[in-house]
Amino acid sequence: MLSDHITQMGFRLEYSDDAKTVTPLLEACGLEPYLGDEIEGWSDPRYLLACTRAGGVAACVGWTIHETGNAIVHSLGVAPSTRGSGIGGGLLAAAMGQLVDQQAVKGFWLTTSSGNARHLFWSLGYKTIDPLDVPKEVNDHPLYQAQPNGTRMARLYGDHAQRGLDNSAFRLIQNDTQEATLPLGSVFYFTQTGTVVEASYRGGLVARGHLMGHIVEGAIPFCWHQFVVPNHDDRSGSDGRLMSGEGKIAIELMDDGRRELRERFAGAGELLLREV
Repeated sequence: MLSDHITQMGFRLEYSDDAKTVTPLLEACGLEPYLGDEIEGWSDPRYLLACTRAGGVAACVGWTIHETGNAIVHSLGVAPSTRGSGIGGGLLAAAMGQLVDQQAVKGFWLTTSSGNARHLFWSLGYKTIDPLDVPKEVNDHPLYQAQPNGTRMARLYGDHAQRGLDNSAFRLIQNDTQEATLPLGSVFYFTQTGTVVEASYRGGLVARGHLMGHIVEGAIPFCWHQFVVPNHDDRSGSDGRLMSGEGKIAIELMDDGRRELRERFAGAGELLLREV
């Protein structure tokens, strides 16, 4: 499942249409829950929650989608005790990935006043937007106007123009490599300088991972290394181990403007990363 990375962090994913479910968490994060009326042309707000085994809400993200395909992201909150675990970025990437795969989303729009949040959104491909470029239906929505002095940002799809991998994120969709340790749904955060690309990732038993390569004729020859912690069944007393390898992934363009990074193995199987 594409939520394996969140499950292996110790959380359970749930959906909710009730803002009261996330109100205590949002208030603890200094955010106002949206309790307004339905707005014509917009879906009711929905939330994806990361819940603890005890039933508490550790993180949440909300969205509403207009009939034109524009979606507003809101209510991204992470409990103070859970910050630094990567659950915020993982939850947002999971929600965006599922929505784009299931619906014809043209773009995600948001406002934020948090520097830390801006950095996260940049790493997921959001860019600062001129207020004059915001669609009227988005600009008029109370959720978008909740932070009037915030930075306007958007992640837009359907743009087939040539662009690099800097400030882009990809989810692990398939991994048929031997000794695969990274759970499906794990997020790779890419940066690019010239033709050189790098990505950081983590999830499951992988405490930290790093990929480095360079773009050559639509492909990326790369090498990777990661530190893997022991699983619960390991009786060796080891503190963990380093793993490394190399490969070559092809850059493929999807119909909606996203990219896929695909490595096909000799014989059968492949590694597939899909852009969020």
